[in-house]
Parts: sequence; structure tokens; C-alpha cells
Amino acid sequence: MSLLILITSGTIALAEPASPPPVLLAEAQAQVLDCSDAADEILMKTEGRLLSIRPHADRCTVVVLITREGERPQKKIFRISPVTDQIKPH
Repeated sequence: MSLLILITSGTIALAEPASPPPVLLAEAQAQVLDCSDAADEILMKTEGRLLSIRPHADRCTVVVLITREGERPQKKIFRISPVTDQIKPH
């Protein structure tokens, strides 16, 4: 397999990405920690494999792949409210 690189005679401006303020970063990390606890609970109950965790302002969304012997794997989406810790499969 060959790799072709095309170089043009133009200018490319690179800018450093803006860093989020430390307060926002700390809040986002706190949400992820809350979601990881919920994800651990779901994984223990379903014996599934974690696909993703998505924190939101009002809930956590946890996506799990559940495999049963002799069956096709199923993707399940769980929405968890951090205030009430209610797990709702979707």
C-alpha cells in the first residue's frame, strides 16, 4: 500500500486550541465521576460490556453491549438521573 502526500503552495495557519476555564473542567469531571458509578452498577447487573458513557446536565447515558450464549449481542441504552439514581433502559 502506498501513501501519497500532496503538498500545495499555500499557507496554513495553526492556532492553539482554547483551554476551557478550570471551573468548567472541574464540573465536567465531576459529572463523569457520577456517571462512572452508575455505569459500574449497570455492568454488574447486566454482565455486559461498556460501550460508552455520556454525561449530561440532568442525566447520564450509559451504552452497554449485552451478549448471551447462542444469541446475537444487544446494545442497550440506559439513562440514569443522578439525583434519584433511577436506571431507565431505553
